[in-house]
Amino acid sequence: MAGYNIGNKSKNDPSENEYSFFLILPVIAVLAVIPLITRYYQYNTHLSDFEWIGVEDTKSDFFLHYKTVCLILVSIFMICAIVYMILGEERKFVWDKKLIPLAVYAVISFISAITSQNSYFSFNGIHEQFEPVWVLMGYFVITYYCFFILQDEKTVKRTMRWFMAGISVMVALGLSQVFQHDFLRTELGGQLIYPGGGLDFKFELGRAYLTLYNPNYVGFYVTLIVPLLVALLFTTKKLWHRIGYAFLAVALILILFASQSRAGIVTIIISLIIMLLCMRKVFIKNWKITVIAIAAFIVAFIGINAMNQNILLDRMKSMFSTADEVHPLENIFTNDDNVTIGYKGNTLIFKVEQDEYRNDIFNLTDGNGSEVPFSLSEDGITYVINDERFPFTFSSIRAEGFYGFGVTIDDKPWYFSNLMKANDKTYYALGAGMALMKLTEQEKSLDFLENHYHFANMRGYIWARTLPLLKKYFLLGSGPDTFLLAFPNNDLVGLYNSGHVNEIITKPHCMYLQIAVQTGVPSIIAMLVFFIWYLADSFKLYWKHNYDSYLPKVGVAIFVGSIGYMILAITNDSCVATSPIFFALIGMGLGINYKLKKKGLTN
Repeated sequence: MAGYNIGNKSKNDPSENEYSFFLILPVIAVLAVIPLITRYYQYNTHLSDFEWIGVEDTKSDFFLHYKTVCLILVSIFMICAIVYMILGEERKFVWDKKLIPLAVYAVISFISAITSQNSYFSFNGIHEQFEPVWVLMGYFVITYYCFFILQDEKTVKRTMRWFMAGISVMVALGLSQVFQHDFLRTELGGQLIYPGGGLDFKFELGRAYLTLYNPNYVGFYVTLIVPLLVALLFTTKKLWHRIGYAFLAVALILILFASQSRAGIVTIIISLIIMLLCMRKVFIKNWKITVIAIAAFIVAFIGINAMNQNILLDRMKSMFSTADEVHPLENIFTNDDNVTIGYKGNTLIFKVEQDEYRNDIFNLTDGNGSEVPFSLSEDGITYVINDERFPFTFSSIRAEGFYGFGVTIDDKPWYFSNLMKANDKTYYALGAGMALMKLTEQEKSLDFLENHYHFANMRGYIWARTLPLLKKYFLLGSGPDTFLLAFPNNDLVGLYNSGHVNEIITKPHCMYLQIAVQTGVPSIIAMLVFFIWYLADSFKLYWKHNYDSYLPKVGVAIFVGSIGYMILAITNDSCVATSPIFFALIGMGLGINYKLKKKGLTN
């Protein structure tokens, strides 16, 4: 295999070699091809053993599984290529100590997977996530591979051409969604991703989601790529190149606005301001382009906002609502011999027995043991509680698949039973998907989160229940891709009060919490050290750079895009749809930084 052309194989620095397309191909796959993969996949969730989850055995996926498979194959190819280049071609091994924390994270992730009580999911991926340990370790492989081969200008330029091709395809798809002619909803698009036909789309027409599983991940994609496109505007004097880069950048901004990703909009503004400060001399020199770009951004925002009935401004206003919340329903506990309901500071206790005809006999008392009166309503089925402290109704339930009783609280029905399990007369509540679960006391978190469940678009509640998990899973976590199993999805009252009724929480909506819970606090420390080290090194390198060549402009764009990604990760999770792009780019950024410092081109 002719990997590259070198003069002295055993002595050459990797940045001095020209790589063949074959060796650049896996990077192109990560940046431009894998994000586009969308194909129907039916799978067994293997979650039926977890009775409290209530997820059906058979589910379908379109956006994640095949991306995961391809990413793992690409990672294996990269490992083989590195081994061949070093051993077969006597390529000099090159390393940057800033990669050490990421390597530590990969090792901890593997140990976490081995020791996890749910290691099957850690190695195979789980429902709605498909980010097993092989993918987490693959992020390190991708980062190192891109660092290894993407250090010289020619190789970076060749890679960028293919990356731009992939971005162009993504933009074409995104614009079709923006203007309500979604290609994936056409007959041809539907046949490409699901030959069986009859797709049901969960996102409203006009909302952009690309092929990234969720509109929130559009923010990740745009934040990583727009700074790169802006930088490339200043690397060429060819008018049609500049027009192309500008068109892609503006189109991606339109797509971001149409995705309604509020955090993405805020983050791209922050990222571009940082880029403006770092490249201030370049922007001042090209002030006309700068003015036009700012104007285009404003026009795009106004246009998309008008097309969607002022939704962007409305969502931005409500982004971080901090109003204190009052929840009348405080708790429900299913105990061995009763169901206890806490409501506005009062306690109601249900006990139910069956007579010889298997009819329910209810006994209601308050927290002091006093009897709570109730009476049968006119329908002859429903009971009304005759105590103003408890404005509830209840009735016996005898239906197919459920045998118990229901209590209606503030127009919300709750179902309980101590008759659904053989040899088990303790009480259970009915959750999402007909799951029977115990409702127990939940460990409290920060007061602010406990009083602001709807903070950051209902993330307040999820974070409130996730933070206490850090103590339980401090060292090695619950295992890669097992957040769904670690999260207290039996907290039905919390789910109800936060607006997550009948939902299963599969992710924490924060990459940092996701890592800390799944692979442990030491692993998130390692990842943060990697991030901070790279950012500090890049800031030192680019703040006073004169940007007189191609590589520094690409390098600072990756630096700025990485900042945006890390900010967005506060409110969004790692996902196989976008994370590989980030790690490939940060690997390229490390390679460019390494080359610039090695050649003394920092001024």
